[in-house]
Amino acid sequence: MATFQDFVKLAKISMQDKTSHKRMNEILRIMHQYHVLAGLTPERAVEVLQALGPTYVKIGQLASNRSDLLPKEYCDAFEKLRDDADPMPFATVVEQIDKAYGASWHTVFASIDPNPLGAASIAQVHKAVLLDGTVVAVKVRRPGVAESMAEDIMLMKHLIATGELVSNSHRDILLSLEGFVEEIERTTANEVNFTIELNNLVRFHKEIETEEGVTSPVPYPAYSTDSVLVMEFVQGIEISDTAKLREQGVDVEALARRVCQSYVTQVLDNGFFHADPHPGNILVRKGEVVWIDLGMVGSLTASERMLVGKVFTAVATNSAYLLMQALTGLVHVVGPVDHGALLDDLARLLSEYSTAEMKDINVGIVLTEVVELLRSQNMVVTSSVTMLARGFVTIEGVIAQVAPSISVIEIVSKHVIAQQGSPKNIAQRMVDLAIAGTESAEALAKLPTQLSNTLEMIDRGQIKVNGDVDVSSRVLATVYASVGRLSLALLSAGLFLGSSILCTTSMQPQFLGVPLLGVLGYLGAFVLGVYTIVRIMASRHRLLNNEEPR
Repeated sequence: MATFQDFVKLAKISMQDKTSHKRMNEILRIMHQYHVLAGLTPERAVEVLQALGPTYVKIGQLASNRSDLLPKEYCDAFEKLRDDADPMPFATVVEQIDKAYGASWHTVFASIDPNPLGAASIAQVHKAVLLDGTVVAVKVRRPGVAESMAEDIMLMKHLIATGELVSNSHRDILLSLEGFVEEIERTTANEVNFTIELNNLVRFHKEIETEEGVTSPVPYPAYSTDSVLVMEFVQGIEISDTAKLREQGVDVEALARRVCQSYVTQVLDNGFFHADPHPGNILVRKGEVVWIDLGMVGSLTASERMLVGKVFTAVATNSAYLLMQALTGLVHVVGPVDHGALLDDLARLLSEYSTAEMKDINVGIVLTEVVELLRSQNMVVTSSVTMLARGFVTIEGVIAQVAPSISVIEIVSKHVIAQQGSPKNIAQRMVDLAIAGTESAEALAKLPTQLSNTLEMIDRGQIKVNGDVDVSSRVLATVYASVGRLSLALLSAGLFLGSSILCTTSMQPQFLGVPLLGVLGYLGAFVLGVYTIVRIMASRHRLLNNEEPR
C-alpha cells in the first residue's frame, strides 16, 4: 500500500517536472511501437534506445558499464551502441563558442576548421589554431543537450515515482531502477559538464607523465569552460591499425605490452583509470602511446586499490577464499547472503581456469563473471569496480587484436608482486602492523572495563542473551540432584547458624536453660546434614558402579 511519503515524493517530482506532454507522448508512442511492455531482448532494447534519440543512446552506453545492475547480455548489447550524430552547422558551433566566452571566438583562435573531426550526441570536435600558433582540438557542447538530458531523466524519475505509488508487487524492482536512474543522472551530469573532463585531463596527464612512451593531450584550462573544452590536437594512428604501425617500423608487441602496463599502472598505482579504452581512444604518435577522450574515467580509493590487487592475486593463484575476502570489501550488501554458497561458486569459477595456462585467462571476463555471482548473492559492487571490469574486457580485446601472445593476467600478476615488494609497500605494511599492534594493546587494556560494563548491563536487564543448548536427560538429572543436595546443605548450615544465634538470647520457652526454638533448629540442622551426607555417599556409589542416578 502506498505511504504518505510516496504521495509527497510524487508531488515533489510533479512540481519539478516541467516536461511538455509532447515529449511524453513521443516516448509512449515509441514504447508502444516496439511493444516494450511485452518484454525486450537485448537487440530490441538497443533499437528502442536509438529510436528514443541521442540522449538515450548515451544512457545506454553508460548502462553498458553497470553489469551490477543489468544482466550481462544487455550490457554487451549496449556496448555496441554508437554515439554518432549528424554534425552541427558551423554557424551553430561558432555561436556556442561566442556564448561560452562572452566574446568573439577571434579573441582566442586564429582559425577554426569548419569541418568537424567528429560529431557525437553531446558534443562536436573541431581542429583550431590559437593566436600563438598552437594547434588544438576544440570540443563544443551541442545547444540544449544538458536541458534535454535532464528533461528525459526527470521523465524517468516521474514514471518510477508513479509506479511506486500504484504498485506494491514490483516495489523492489522499482527501487533498483530508481537507484539506476540516479546513477545515470550523476554520470550524465558529468558528461555534459566539460569542466569535469578538463579536471580529468589535468589529473590524468600529470599522473602518467613519468611513464616512458605514454602521454595524453595537454589541456588548456585558460580557454576552457563548462561547454567548450580546448586541448592539444593529437594526430596519430589507432593502435588497432597494426599494418600501418608496422610500416612505420613500430614494434607492435612491445607497444601492446606498454599499453597494458600503462593501464595496470593506472588502476593499481594511481587509482585513476581510463574507463573506455577502445582502440579509437588509444593513438600512436611517432611510437608514443597517447590516451585520448577522458570523458569517462574510473577512480579507486587506496583501500579499493589494495582489494583489487588481492582480487588479481586470487585469480592468478586460484584462491577462492582470498577472492571472497577481497570482494566482500568492494560490495554493498542489499539482501541476505549465503557466504558458503558464494565461496563454492567462486571456487567453481576459479577451477574452470585452474587447468588453463595463465596466458589464456581473460581477466575482464573473469571479473565480469564474478560481478554476476555477487549480484546473485544480493551484493552490489561499486560503479568504479564495474567500470574496471568492463575496462579490462575492452583492453584485453585491444591487446588480443594487436599482440595475441601477450597475457594480461601475467602482466597484472607481475605488477602486483612487484608492488607488494616495493619499499613503500613494505613500509606501509610495517606501519599497518604497528597500528594493529597498538590497537590490540588498547583493546586488551579496555577488556576488563568492557567486561565489567557488559556484566552490569546484563544484571540490569539491558542485555538479553538467547541460546539453545541440547543436554541429555541423564546430565540434567545429575545437575538437578546436585543442586537439590546443595540446597539441603545450605539449609542445614542456615539452621545451624540461626539456632546458634537464638541460643545466645533469653527467648522463652526454654529447655535446660536454652531457647526451645534453638534446640529444634539444631536438631533440624543435624537431620538435614546427615541426610545430605547419606545422599552424597549413595550418589558416589552409583557413579562408581555406572548406575542410573535417582
